[in-house]
Amino acid sequence: MAIDAYTQAIDFDPTDHTFFSNRSLCWLLLGQGEHALSDAKACRELKPDWPKACFREGAALRLLQRFDEAANAFYEGVLLSPESKELIDAFREAVDAGRKFHGKDKIKDKA
Repeated sequence: MAIDAYTQAIDFDPTDHTFFSNRSLCWLLLGQGEHALSDAKACRELKPDWPKACFREGAALRLLQRFDEAANAFYEGVLLSPESKELIDAFREAVDAGRKFHGKDKIKDKA
């Protein structure tokens, strides 16, 4: 399993941010948001100026339905990489999901 391979790689070199990023993606694909978030945060600690780390954190938070925090993580990535369509789209989607989740679209529709 890829997660096991990345865990071994992290044990060998716990300073390589890409191992945490890749393992975070594996956890995301398995629907394990808390594990994905933990690895994404570790990745951001190791490489805070890397937009992909922001994306991984945002994706994990989105999976956990923590949409406001997800939007913030994606936005921090946009600040690092303003040309990234992937980050811009993810930010917009997180904002929209947060509005729907909190029922703000319903309020707007009634006005």
